[in-house]
Amino acid sequence: LGFFCMRTLEMFPVHQDHYTSYKKLFNITDPMIIWRCIVFLEDWKSGHYMEVAGEPVVNWKRGDYVCWNYDVPHFAGNFGVEPRYTLQITGMHK
Repeated sequence: LGFFCMRTLEMFPVHQDHYTSYKKLFNITDPMIIWRCIVFLEDWKSGHYMEVAGEPVVNWKRGDYVCWNYDVPHFAGNFGVEPRYTLQITGMHK
């Protein structure tokens, strides 16, 4: 669980999470049970962007969320003038 503020002109290029510490902490041998969710803490603002598995995510409302499995490519960026606030949740689904 983590709170994140993405400042103007910050971005995370397309990547896949590996969860190295998470797998070690919870002794996970099958990483496909790991999921991540991003909860948007404010309504979408111009310049805020996210993409998961090639699908753009924009125009969200506070409380909306997006989730993906272990090996799904995703990226995010803030090309607007205001910070982008999100809550990141990592968990397991068997």
